[in-house]
Amino acid sequence: MKIIPTVIAFISLLCLPVVFAEDVSVDQLKQMMTASANNLTTYTYTRSAESTIIYSNESLQDKFAAEKATEGKVNLTAQSGGWSHQLTDNETGQVISWQGYFLNGTEYWKEGDNWTQFVIDDTDAVMADYNELPSQVELLIYSNLSITGAENIDDEECYIIAAEPIPLLKETILGTQIYAAYLSSPFSMPDEFDNKDFDLDNTSISGNSNVRVTAWVSKQTQLLRRIEIDSSLTLTPSILNIEEQDFTIQSTLKERTDYGNFGESVQIVLPSESQNSSTRTKGADWRWAIFGLVEP
Repeated sequence: MKIIPTVIAFISLLCLPVVFAEDVSVDQLKQMMTASANNLTTYTYTRSAESTIIYSNESLQDKFAAEKATEGKVNLTAQSGGWSHQLTDNETGQVISWQGYFLNGTEYWKEGDNWTQFVIDDTDAVMADYNELPSQVELLIYSNLSITGAENIDDEECYIIAAEPIPLLKETILGTQIYAAYLSSPFSMPDEFDNKDFDLDNTSISGNSNVRVTAWVSKQTQLLRRIEIDSSLTLTPSILNIEEQDFTIQSTLKERTDYGNFGESVQIVLPSESQNSSTRTKGADWRWAIFGLVEP
């Protein structure tokens, strides 16, 4: 833990108006957030994410920069959901888009112009993937929280919450970011990754990274209205504690998700062209690589 940011955060808390301490305690807010998330019927969300990765060694310097825009909607009463992603490579201008639908116990994805119907073993688990808000609330529940202020979102007053994820969640966020950094890397993935015996505890990544989570929670309904996740890390062979030729990878990720339209009419309609879909199975790893979410 870095001492200076901790001291600054503590001093900032001392300077907060007393009203925040009187309105609600952190423990009370966690309980109310959980209850509100568990009582959802419908909602929509939008997400914007920016990622920049710089690769360098003695002979090269390469950069990958991308943006992803996401729109989603969930109807828990009808046990259905849908989302659309658009990923833009800022260096080449290439745009990749795909969509997902889940309704009547069946899931469909559209990747480019191709439709796929997936074989599903556990419909409850798939619905939980589409109903992402409770998992984002759990990310906050399993974090050290402090109420740092208030701000209006769509004319609704919200608590501003600073969240410090517990070490296990921080490692999960960083582990996902490390894997993503290697997907477009000019450097080969270390054998330790392929052999699945890579252990973050044996590295100094925690001292060369930063994860910051900020959330906005409605004072009236205790529903999560917005969450921002900013993370950055630097990787070198010495940081990873591996035997490789010298290199540096610097990765930053900024993600913002807004939730709204709670309890309003949400219809998920499957396009007619999905009838021409092929059928296949997929694993959870691929799903979460697409969704880009972290679950406790």
